[in-house]
This record gives sequence, structure tokens and C-alpha cells, in this order.
Amino acid sequence: MTTSAHEHLQALRGTDFKHWLTTVWLVKRKLSQQQARYSVLKVDTDAKLEQRLKQAVTAKIGDKGYALDAYDFVTTDEEDTLLTIDSAATDVTLIQAEIDKGTANAKVEQYEQLLDSWAMVIKLEHQDKALYAYRKINKFNHAARLSHVSFIQFKDKELKDLDEKEIFTIDTQVDFFTYQGTTFIANKKEFESTLNFRAGMEKNRDVVLQELVDLKIFSDASLLKQHIGANLNYLRKVSSIQKSGYYKDAKFLEELIKVNAQKGWGLLVENGAIVINEASIDLVLTLLNNGRLESPINHEMFDAPVKKKVT
Repeated sequence: MTTSAHEHLQALRGTDFKHWLTTVWLVKRKLSQQQARYSVLKVDTDAKLEQRLKQAVTAKIGDKGYALDAYDFVTTDEEDTLLTIDSAATDVTLIQAEIDKGTANAKVEQYEQLLDSWAMVIKLEHQDKALYAYRKINKFNHAARLSHVSFIQFKDKELKDLDEKEIFTIDTQVDFFTYQGTTFIANKKEFESTLNFRAGMEKNRDVVLQELVDLKIFSDASLLKQHIGANLNYLRKVSSIQKSGYYKDAKFLEELIKVNAQKGWGLLVENGAIVINEASIDLVLTLLNNGRLESPINHEMFDAPVKKKVT
């Protein structure tokens, strides 16, 4: 977590949002060869809903029970933590560029335009400052799924069918919000889903595996790439390997091979290169991420997919 992220959050917590303008936007997403393209629609809201949405955003910001921690591919969601990441490393910059076109964007005029939206963005702005809060759209706003859903109200001691109602369901949770170039993540799963992070991790997979071959750490990475495939768990691991960059440190690799022989971990090395086989794939991913750790207390060995350096 950067100092600026902490400073930005503190600045937001000290802000009176009373006079900040609130606008609501729906995000549409299209995928082409795993590349996401975004467009937005402005949605007019009545004063009551506008105030409710603003309060949802400011409540998330003002909750001082949250600690800050840096986003990592293998970190898990924690109720009391906001993960932080540079907005430039995500697709939020693309979405916000569309929103910032303002009145050049179309406005929702018909109910059908609401359907099949990908996400909702609540934008709060005042003078030269802007805050964007995101929520992944509920599944009951997709046209195909709505055909199999009945909306029912309990009234006068019986269930009543809300027939022929143009219903659009949202909730007031905030998955993540962005301010001054930093994205604060309350719900990692929805954050990654909203911004197509799987495609980014697949790119990381291809880049890092090629680097491992180019650096002659592997003689061949085809079996590893096949094994990783689109599996989200493995994609997280290989993206974490790329981010940590241990494999670029010749001393680290020298020690890895030496300790592997001493501990009998079973990693096969030929002519200084790691040989990939079915039995060693998980071990290779763990070791390259420096995830095999020994307790200094009782010297038990653990594989730790999520770890935090002690300073």
C-alpha cells in the first residue's frame, strides 16, 4: 500500500459530500478476443434514490474499521480490509474516460436500455474532484434471465404477483471505488469480475512462461501452460510469480536448486534448467513464488499461497 493511497482515503474521510453532485451511470461491456470494450449510459434518478446512493458511497468511505493493504493476485477478501491498486493498472480508466464525456453519452429513455448492463457507477463530483463507486450489476437485470423470474410481493397476508412491472434491481453495496488514481477494493471477487482480470492474468501467464524459457529456467513450458490453462487459481499463482519477480534473480534460482537437492523436494533439474512434469507442476509454481516456508519456531515446512512479509 502506498502512502498516497492512505492520504487519499484520509482526505475522503474528512470531506463533507453535501454539495457534491451525484450522477448514476450504467456500464455496458463487450468482449472481443478477450479484449473488453466499455460504453456507458447516464440514468436520471429521483432525489430520494440519489441521496440513498450517495450515502451508500460515503458510508463505505467513512467506515474506519477498514485497514488498507496492497492488492495482490493471491490475496483473499477480508471483511475489514480495503485492497488498493493503481487505477492505471485496471480498466477503470477506460470506463471513467467514457463517463467523463458527460452529455456526449446517451441517456436511458426506455426500460429495455437498463437491461444487460454490466456494472453501475455512482459518480460524486465537486469542482475539480471526482469519485467513482462501482457495483457489479445483479444477475436479475439480464433480459434472458428475467424471462424465468417472477417478482412477488407479500401484501395483505398473501403473496401477490407484480405483473407487467418494469423492474430494475440494484443494491447499495459498493464493490470498489476510485479517487485520485487509486482504486480501493472492498470486494475482490466482484472487482476482478467487473474489470475482466482473468484476461489480464492469461496475458501474464503467456508473458512469464516465455520469460522463464528465454532465461533458460525451463527447457520447455508447454506442459505448464497447458496445465494452467484458464484455471483461475493457477492464473493467480503465475501472475503472482510475475509480480514478485524472484525468477529474474540468478542468486534466488541458484539457492532454490541447492535447497531443493538438500531437502529432497523432488524438483528435477537437468543442465541447470528445471524440467516440468505432471508431478512437479504445483511444486514449481510454489517455489518460483517463494511460497515454501519454514517455521523458525518448530521448523515445520508450509506451502503458503498467501504471505505477508514481516518488516
